[in-house]
Amino acid sequence: MVPRLQPHAQISGFDLGPASTHLPQDVRRARARHALWHWGIGLSAALTGMGVLAALVVGVMRAPKALAVEDAPRRSATIARHAPRGVIATPTIEAQAAAAVQADCEPEPKLERAAPVSLASADVAKLLRDDPEQLGSASIGGPTRGSLFGGVQLRASEGITPAGDHGWGTRTVVASIERAVREVRRCYDGTPKLSVGDISRQGGGFLSPHRSHQSGLDADIGYYYREGPGWFLPATADTLDVPRTWALVRSLIEGGNVEYVFMDRSVQRLLRDYMQSLGDKERMPLEGLFEIDDKKNAIVRHVHGHATHFHVRFFDEDATALGAKLAQYGPRIARATPRKPVPRAAAPRKLPAARPVHRKPLPKKR
Repeated sequence: MVPRLQPHAQISGFDLGPASTHLPQDVRRARARHALWHWGIGLSAALTGMGVLAALVVGVMRAPKALAVEDAPRRSATIARHAPRGVIATPTIEAQAAAAVQADCEPEPKLERAAPVSLASADVAKLLRDDPEQLGSASIGGPTRGSLFGGVQLRASEGITPAGDHGWGTRTVVASIERAVREVRRCYDGTPKLSVGDISRQGGGFLSPHRSHQSGLDADIGYYYREGPGWFLPATADTLDVPRTWALVRSLIEGGNVEYVFMDRSVQRLLRDYMQSLGDKERMPLEGLFEIDDKKNAIVRHVHGHATHFHVRFFDEDATALGAKLAQYGPRIARATPRKPVPRAAAPRKLPAARPVHRKPLPKKR
């Protein structure tokens, strides 16, 4: 008698072999465990592949926004930073100095100081009431607890891209940034746009997540990158456009309105080494410039978190003096946007009070 073939048993799509009842029970259990083990490996591999694919898709979708690169054909500086050393040839300081022939150009003319406004109490009160715009900008209080009156907004231009949501500062601060960018673009052909972050709110005051940026005298300014325009990218020897960045910092300091520049030490070293390589072509003295050389009197100082941008603390004598005068009018007036006052409506005339009516009492019932 020909034995009847047993059907193949399957568990979750995996063939366990003939479902022979004559096989020992431990063999059948071993086959089942072996099949389930292979099924688990296959499921894990499938989930891992889906996760990697999803991560790649999300990364590709978010890359342009995160890098803020305007020219699509250019590779981002972040990708260049993580690439192998052999892929991107990092120019030496000497090579950068040799290529920066245009660095030896005349500086931009300094800003012309506006006519001072009379700070007499009667004159200030009259201008506040009639024409507040004639007062100009006023920085009230301090960088960490202050406000801004008559601020000017830094707008997008041929050389500047606003990267923050609050770009209001005193007139001197905005004009100083625009002046420095003009000098860099004049000295270096093909200079990309510079990203500028937050300065202050229109009326000043607390600005999250900053501790300062309250009185219109602080500005976050981006670096120039070798791969093109970008914002909040790490500045390294591979990514930083050292000649243009140094020209920008030098122009800001030469403008005469900079109190401090907060910059990471690693970026300070790159600028200092490049500055020394220029030799006699460099017009700015090195003494008292970088904190890595002179910790007490340095203008450029180290503050953690400034390897992706640098922070400039300006000083504006006219705006500060006017702010001290406006502070006595209270924060309500000092924070207001300059505008002509609306005349008050005349108060309604009061009507005379009505006379009481005297009525005779009704007769009592008998």
